[in-house]
Amino acid sequence: MASTAREPPKTSLAAVAVTRATAIVVLLGLSLVTFSYRHALEPLYGTAPVNLHLTKVVWAASILGSFAPNVPLSRATLGLGLLLYALPHSSYWVAVYTGRMGDPVWGPVATHLIVLLPILSLGVALVKALQEAPYIKDDPSAPQSAMTLPVCATAVNALQGLWPAVPYLASLPESEIFLQLGTLCASLWAIAPILPSVRPPAPATQAPEAAPESPETPSKGNKRKKNTPEKVAPAAPPLAPKPAKTGSKLRIALLPLFPYLTSTILRGPTLPKPLPEPWTHPTHPLKILSSVRSTYSGVVLVGEILPGVPEKTKGMDNLRYLRAGHSLLGGVWVGSKAQAEDRSLLLKDQDGQTLGDSIYSAFVLQEAARLVVKKPGNGKPKNALMIGLGAGIAATSFERLGLDVTIIEIDEAVYDAAHRYFGLPAPGADRLFIQDARGWVHNRTATLTQSSTATAPVTDTDVASADLYDIVIHDCFSGGGVPSHLYTEEFWKDLKGIVRPDGVVAVNFAGILESDSAKAIVNTLQATFPQCRAFYDSLQQSHNVTSEFLNWVFFCTLSSEPLEFHKPKESDFLGSYLRRHVLTQLPEREADLSEVIDSIPADKRERYLLKDGANPLGDWQQKEAIGHWKIMREVLPDIYWETY
Repeated sequence: MASTAREPPKTSLAAVAVTRATAIVVLLGLSLVTFSYRHALEPLYGTAPVNLHLTKVVWAASILGSFAPNVPLSRATLGLGLLLYALPHSSYWVAVYTGRMGDPVWGPVATHLIVLLPILSLGVALVKALQEAPYIKDDPSAPQSAMTLPVCATAVNALQGLWPAVPYLASLPESEIFLQLGTLCASLWAIAPILPSVRPPAPATQAPEAAPESPETPSKGNKRKKNTPEKVAPAAPPLAPKPAKTGSKLRIALLPLFPYLTSTILRGPTLPKPLPEPWTHPTHPLKILSSVRSTYSGVVLVGEILPGVPEKTKGMDNLRYLRAGHSLLGGVWVGSKAQAEDRSLLLKDQDGQTLGDSIYSAFVLQEAARLVVKKPGNGKPKNALMIGLGAGIAATSFERLGLDVTIIEIDEAVYDAAHRYFGLPAPGADRLFIQDARGWVHNRTATLTQSSTATAPVTDTDVASADLYDIVIHDCFSGGGVPSHLYTEEFWKDLKGIVRPDGVVAVNFAGILESDSAKAIVNTLQATFPQCRAFYDSLQQSHNVTSEFLNWVFFCTLSSEPLEFHKPKESDFLGSYLRRHVLTQLPEREADLSEVIDSIPADKRERYLLKDGANPLGDWQQKEAIGHWKIMREVLPDIYWETY
């Protein structure tokens, strides 16, 4: 009689649950790797160049991983661990060498393809292998590769938004995250031989059927009782532990080695953060005074270019600079270049180092807000609000000239650097706010609106109110872009609620005046404030002010009276050659804002009015950040950007 057909082993629901949960964990890990990788590259490329084509690379990696040949789970886990172990070095060095190509578009793309693509592709292949592991070959209920592709790409891109909300990650350097994830993968590979198997048991092989025997003459050696069922070898139970072998014992013996490697030879090539003591470069005239992590720009660093070979310094020796990410927030001359008309007026840092003029004249140009003519009888400005601090050049000058200065700075590391290394006086706890300016301004305006002095619109009789500001300096440009929510019509209206009727708001902008972003900022300011004027900071008069990349300061006032500046006095210069040059030549650096407004077609004016619900400023600034990256690389040689 012919033997009965054996059913294939059924898929274990427990194995399916375990593999799918593991696949979700892998996707979370890949999103965390991508999130941390982005931040690791920001000091070398800035936010916009890094993000420009990153999403496309994630999709490309998902395609490769989804349609790649099946990979063994153990080997894929080991490969992923090795790539993660290499990531602190590979992400840095590849970005360094692609950055030296001078292309902020294709440099990051090349870095993504060399560094990130293999990790994501192998990770997606691992997800696919995990999904297929509990099923036998050709099982119609098994997930299809085509389904893995959109799920993985969408998850890696979307889940990155989770990680800023995890406090533990905020305290970890990106290199430490890479190494901890690498250790996790390597440890799972080491213990894999003793973990339960999630694969289904192989179908039992049937012996070839013997030739049918005659019922009348049964074989003597092969007798069995009638209707006795044929014995079948039992299938191995799902998730059965595998017996340990010699190789598995060797793997487990490697477990103590992984933490040692992560704390020694695998550590990243960048400086420790925070830097325990000043560090001097072994081959270049560069000294790093401070380097700390920043959740906003990746790194906040104070460096000093020492006297050295002119070919290496490009004439920028004796310069102290403040850097956030891939952007200079400010700097001053030190050493032999710290000069002044009266050296007794030179500032000193907390260590007694003499500080000279600012390397950027834009911060001195902001100080022209003190020269705005006020209404008769209102006297001189008494206070100032700084939205965005930088190196604190203007804030320090206002303090020295007797103004009460209130500072709003989102990054505490920036304030600490300005206070310790650039001579910024401590403003006092009641005048220092480490937070986003949007919420602070809104709350302050709401408080004034509810107070007895602000139950009606602010009038001339409220000029004496101590809660209103004579001067507001709005300087939030960094890394080639601006926080777009601080440039909307709603924000400016809130800000007007805490400014005196004859006060002035000075808005810093770095870029090209005929660009979309500049048009939008100017159009929104003009729609909100009765009077605005614009000045650029170039030491030499420009003949193409609308088409050159320049630092601009837009001065706006709530008053309907013409916005005018009085001539500076000797005391306004604080003994500075630069202040004398900038403030006395102010009229020669003005641009006509009506030309900017007239260049916007009447039917598109609404598009260039920035509002909370319609704000394309961020997208426009991403394109212009490419040009800013190139300018930064011209200001300082590559080695100074590569050291942090």
